[in-house]
Amino acid sequence: MTSRNRQRTSTVRSRGRRSRVAGSAIGLCLVVGTGACDAGNTGQETSPTTSVTVPAPSQDPRGAAEGAAMDAYRGMWAAYAKAGLTANPDEPDLSRFASDGALKTLRNGLATYRSKKQVLKGKYVLDPQATDVALNASPATVTVTDCIDDSAFLVYNLAGKPINDVPGGRRSARATVTDLEAGGWKVTSFGVQDVGSC
Repeated sequence: MTSRNRQRTSTVRSRGRRSRVAGSAIGLCLVVGTGACDAGNTGQETSPTTSVTVPAPSQDPRGAAEGAAMDAYRGMWAAYAKAGLTANPDEPDLSRFASDGALKTLRNGLATYRSKKQVLKGKYVLDPQATDVALNASPATVTVTDCIDDSAFLVYNLAGKPINDVPGGRRSARATVTDLEAGGWKVTSFGVQDVGSC
């Protein structure tokens, strides 16, 4: 089994519950964004972490790019989970793994939760794959597709009560991870679809 395959399934925990419209914290994109949102969500329960696995040195430029992109993608969701615990749009790790439209969407979503006195709690499961690598593009990009299970990543009020009892589910997601050179690989855009899309 390759290291990439070993990293395929990732479970992260955080605070989250959403309205009936969204069904879960991942669904915030469907409410805050336009259509399928251009950003991301994550969750982690106790002591959320944004540490990621650093890929071993590789002679294969494509493999190195895929590894760096997957780290950025997973890191973005972990940072979102950490930020979700207090609905903090200014969480520093968000900009460590996301930029441009992705960062803006994450921050806007968190700010919306904070304004409603809501936080994110629970866990979600990732299953990302690098489906397209454009090393000759300027800048280089990697497309990551995923089927995120956010059944247990939901939105709560500050008293710890769930906003409702509508569960999430499996959602198709697609992200563009870009080599920003000095800034490293970061997620620059992403979209999350409705429950049942994967």
